[in-house]
Amino acid sequence: MERAPRIQGSPTEVAARIADSRARAVVFPRMQFPDNAPVGNIAQRMVEGAFDKAFLVSEIERFTGVKVNIPERPGKILAVVPQHGYWSSELTLTDRAFRAAGYEVDFVTPRGNRPFVYGVSLDPSFRDQAWNASQVSSAEAALGKLYDDRTTSDGQRLSAPRDLDAWLPPTPRPHDGEQSRGTFRDKLATGLREAAQYAAMFIVGGAGAYTDLGGNTSIRPLIQLMTTLGRPVAAICYGVSVLIQATDPETDVPLVWGRLITGHSEQDDYTDGTAIVPAEGQYSPNFGSAVFTLEQMIKQYTGPAGGFLSRDGTPYMAVADGPFISARTTPDGYPAALLTLARLHGAGQLPAKYVIDDDGRGHVATAAEIKRPRL
Repeated sequence: MERAPRIQGSPTEVAARIADSRARAVVFPRMQFPDNAPVGNIAQRMVEGAFDKAFLVSEIERFTGVKVNIPERPGKILAVVPQHGYWSSELTLTDRAFRAAGYEVDFVTPRGNRPFVYGVSLDPSFRDQAWNASQVSSAEAALGKLYDDRTTSDGQRLSAPRDLDAWLPPTPRPHDGEQSRGTFRDKLATGLREAAQYAAMFIVGGAGAYTDLGGNTSIRPLIQLMTTLGRPVAAICYGVSVLIQATDPETDVPLVWGRLITGHSEQDDYTDGTAIVPAEGQYSPNFGSAVFTLEQMIKQYTGPAGGFLSRDGTPYMAVADGPFISARTTPDGYPAALLTLARLHGAGQLPAKYVIDDDGRGHVATAAEIKRPRL
């Protein structure tokens, strides 16, 4: 890759040209739906117990065109949840969709502790900093409160997650020495054999995802196992930052190299108010802007043959590319679950690369949609 050409001229001229190029690069996408986003109707069905398997199957066909055949007891799904701040709907919508299909869903957190929810993700009055738009429907808030309540069945499930660190050992540190290699290998092999029971997995977002899981070395072999077996791995919003960092240890190539991936876009990023949840009901000091730009990370980790997709301002945005299912932001665990189920039970009907970017039928990705560095 060639370096960007050096801008010629005096410091004043260089400053003016950089300012001009930066200003021309700014985009102002339009929110393509009113405050009442379609996801609110889906969440309301879930709250009322009206989100059943028949409706789910119809939704999969509405979004993908795939007619699925899901057995009565299809198996188990693994949900990886950050402890220090998960976004409620990214967990609840996805979990309910898989359970409507008949799957058991097991929760796992980095150290087996109950995860903390973002309070604002349960607040219908919350308006996001990037768009100044309503981000939480009343139904999403009601559904999230069922999970946050320790006395409900869903709240009790969150109180007893698996311990990722104990299950799949982290990579030994330099001070552990060569003698740790064999123990690490054997324990990891045992954990991965047990993990092979899962038909798919999904990674919940929220800022806790990049603080708790971004550098977590226990989750990376789990992602490698699932994708090597051809089983879907879905990641939602900042959960995508965890997915893209998984590499092949023999080549150091990211597993998503050459793939099409979506995630929290630069237009969605906050420039103020970013925080984690260090304890239940609390927030960390304001980080200001997000600690990294996920869109730019995706462009680098997917390489020149891959790329980033995001049609900003749409009601839904999720992308399937092989076993990788990625979702842009807070409501998009729902279409990500639909894509996962279409991949699992559609008998090959779902195209290898497929995009949902509206409240309805998606399409095969086109070159014009893909954002990647122009080399």
